[in-house]
Amino acid sequence: MNKQHVAVIGATGQIGTPLTRGLLSLGHHVTIITRAKTASNEAKLAAFEAQGAKVVKCADMHDVDSVSQHLQGVDTLVVAVPGAKEIIQKSEPIWLEAAVKAGVKRFVPTEFGAHTQALEMGDGEVFDNKKRFHDLLTQSGIGWTLFYNGGIFDYFLPNLRFFRKITTFDDLELPIYTHDIEDIGYLAAMAVTDERTLNKCVQIDNNALTQKAMLALLEKNWPDYPFEYEHFSSEYITAMKESAGDEISAKKGAETDKERWGINYVIYVIGKLAAFNDQTLRTTELYPDYVCKRPEDALSDGRFVFEN
Repeated sequence: MNKQHVAVIGATGQIGTPLTRGLLSLGHHVTIITRAKTASNEAKLAAFEAQGAKVVKCADMHDVDSVSQHLQGVDTLVVAVPGAKEIIQKSEPIWLEAAVKAGVKRFVPTEFGAHTQALEMGDGEVFDNKKRFHDLLTQSGIGWTLFYNGGIFDYFLPNLRFFRKITTFDDLELPIYTHDIEDIGYLAAMAVTDERTLNKCVQIDNNALTQKAMLALLEKNWPDYPFEYEHFSSEYITAMKESAGDEISAKKGAETDKERWGINYVIYVIGKLAAFNDQTLRTTELYPDYVCKRPEDALSDGRFVFEN
């Protein structure tokens, strides 16, 4: 791969941290754009600087000229912040305009989840917002890559990190594509700097395991633990997608209840956590020698299963 200059917004976040580490380990020149150094991000930013990254402060991330100035000479801009409504509707259009103005060659929007491009409008509020932004992106004339990692182990493997009970949804035989956060970051770093992925979608497809298989592994590995279970039917998920409000009731949740049930609908009712259309490249074919951590390994690790 050719070495590139990559700018990252959200470099200290859940996806941004391993992605930025991956970019630096691959030898790319990395510029991290941040609003400010804070107590929560200072240590990570210092570590990235020690690895060769350049950290620039942009006090007003909604000023096109200011952001554009920091994007001069950049090949690719990666937006690795959570896909909240405010970000997608208000911030990303500004960052896209700034990237076009600066002559950036490729824009990677906040995706890092279910395969938005394969969905229809109305399938879920968070995805509707992303699809509207995709229209702006393709109309801008800039190159793009849409990166879809499916699920993250922390959220999709049955564990006790985020719920008091082991929670399952709809069809237990539905394959769930889910991966370790470090693998997601490194594969994303490779994909967003790969010429083959320009104007393409990239889907991580290294791991697929049904909820039924996950539960069986959990019970096999921890036969004496008194797990409690809760199941939500497709009818319940669909009803909540339509009726839930803008409260944020999930433990450690970031999405509104309406957004969250829309995500559950997409994943478990219509089965679109991952998709493989004509415009989608698979990581197993792009990087056949890369070995991902397996969900089976995580489910045998007590630190993972029981860490709160």
